[in-house]
Amino acid sequence: MTISEVAEAAGVSRQTVSNVLNAPDRVAPATADRVRRAIEELGYRPNRAARNLRERSSRCIGFKIAPPTGLNTLLDRFLHALADNAESAGHHLLLFSAATVEEELAAYEELIVTGTVDGFVHADVETIDERLEWCDRNGIPCVSFGRPKSPAACSWVDVDGAAGLAQSVDYLVARGHRRIAYLGWPEGQRVGDQRLAGWRSAMRRHRLDTGGLAGACSEDVAEVAAVARRLRALPDPPTAFACGSDTFAIVARQATGTGADGHPAIEVVGYDDSPVAALMTPPLSSVRQPIDEVARHVVRLLLRQFGAPGHAPEGVMLRPELVGRDQAGRAHGTPGKTEPAAEQ
Repeated sequence: MTISEVAEAAGVSRQTVSNVLNAPDRVAPATADRVRRAIEELGYRPNRAARNLRERSSRCIGFKIAPPTGLNTLLDRFLHALADNAESAGHHLLLFSAATVEEELAAYEELIVTGTVDGFVHADVETIDERLEWCDRNGIPCVSFGRPKSPAACSWVDVDGAAGLAQSVDYLVARGHRRIAYLGWPEGQRVGDQRLAGWRSAMRRHRLDTGGLAGACSEDVAEVAAVARRLRALPDPPTAFACGSDTFAIVARQATGTGADGHPAIEVVGYDDSPVAALMTPPLSSVRQPIDEVARHVVRLLLRQFGAPGHAPEGVMLRPELVGRDQAGRAHGTPGKTEPAAEQ
């Protein structure tokens, strides 16, 4: 089966079929669907080895996997969504690990020099990130899941963490709470700083006191439990926690125990809507990130760089949704929306 036969069956040109396989963003969705149906019906499979040699492309994307932290499976879900979207666009992921930034940069150079990958996706961007600077300096295509401090350095896709925590506060206020504490990471981490800022902003908007109600620690279970208990021991204790992750929320609920009625002594809202959130008793309300949409935009922006080297960096900011769960575990929430990227 050849590309010409696919083009004839779909009623399009050979170039259109090629675009669907290599640069789908150039093709109208309806036309792309028609071509994909023809490809599936005819059983067409491109000769990847020949195409890679012709295009001088590996059609592989590098992705450094990080060790798991806490109870969160967010990056696992992102990895699966990224692989699915890359495969749909005719690319594959190459996974590698590195213990230090120096090891990671050495791996980047080796993978690029040997033609093993065409570019990289970053999913653990820090406030100052040497990897993004290296890619920018060497003209290597890359996209980050997370807005870097200098967004002009590379294309990025992010979820508005401040908006997510603001939704948590709004939800708890609507449920009658006025003493709402925050549990999250110490200041200085990009993700944690965004979520802390969202809590503070929402509390000010509701004219609620924040003094002494911000608890900071690592996601270590013992540390989170100690901070949660300290906040609950205040003379005027919080009645709810808006948390930076589901790990903080789950540990805080368990550490503060139950009331006389057998229900949790304090209401908590988590972040990332991990699978365990819906399985808790009672189920946990949590902020859900649109991971599939993040992965789709990441792959789109990376393919655009592959097709047009030197393309100006772009950014996409997405909104999360708060999934509130009642005692029976039924979920309700408002779907997140794509927002225009902030000026770069």
